[in-house]
Amino acid sequence: MSARVLADFPSHLSTYGTGPRKGLILHCSLAHSGVYGAMGQSLANTFSLIGFDQPGHGRAADWTGEGDLQDRVTEMALDLLTEPLDIIGHSFGGTVALRLAIERPEMVRSLVLIEPVMMAIAKKDTPEVFAALRHQLSDFQSALEQGDRETAARLFTKTYGDGRPWNSLSAESRAAISERIHMIGAGHRGVNEDFYDLIGSGALEAISIPTSIIDGGQGGPAMESVCAGLERRLQNAQRACIKGGGHMAPLTRPEAVAQEILNFVSQQPAK
Repeated sequence: MSARVLADFPSHLSTYGTGPRKGLILHCSLAHSGVYGAMGQSLANTFSLIGFDQPGHGRAADWTGEGDLQDRVTEMALDLLTEPLDIIGHSFGGTVALRLAIERPEMVRSLVLIEPVMMAIAKKDTPEVFAALRHQLSDFQSALEQGDRETAARLFTKTYGDGRPWNSLSAESRAAISERIHMIGAGHRGVNEDFYDLIGSGALEAISIPTSIIDGGQGGPAMESVCAGLERRLQNAQRACIKGGGHMAPLTRPEAVAQEILNFVSQQPAK
């Protein structure tokens, strides 16, 4: 790992593999760029991947709340798009990957979206499903608003964690997640609202980049609505499911996710 300033924001880089295909991996909220070691190892002969810590995560500088979080992460990613890359986006990282495909399509060779949390699609396509998800997360939202970070973290990871019970996590892991949980609120409008007018403007329909949409098989109606809505809108998209992987499939089933990515890129040109 190495320190790097991206879009005037202090961050840290992680690299995976030495393969011929160059790519960028965008991590999920509450994690950092270094969590994908097992998946990266499975991709190492095909990919040379680089990732960066998003604001408030890993070794990046803290997020002050100034500006818009998804805008800033997108700007940081654009600093690394100096040549066409394969983009792998997980969860919140998947929403940023879509921004890159819209803003710099000539620099995005392919897209892999792993459980992309663009819940605004579910809100648009299946409002009853979106409403049910919001109800499911209402206690989390209340705890977050009240500043009870540990309770908010416990409730959030029940839906978007790796399947392990909260009390089974180490004290260090619980503290790290609790410390970062406010970042979920910071990214709210980029996830739950069509704040950047990607849906209303038809920008998603303009994406012709080859895309693989991967789900972990446990996301329920909301994630299915998002993935199906993206598949319908994008011109060149395909679906894959990692059964039993859950939202954190790159960590819970890294080899299976890597194999799906390898199967997908084997169909795409290297340049």
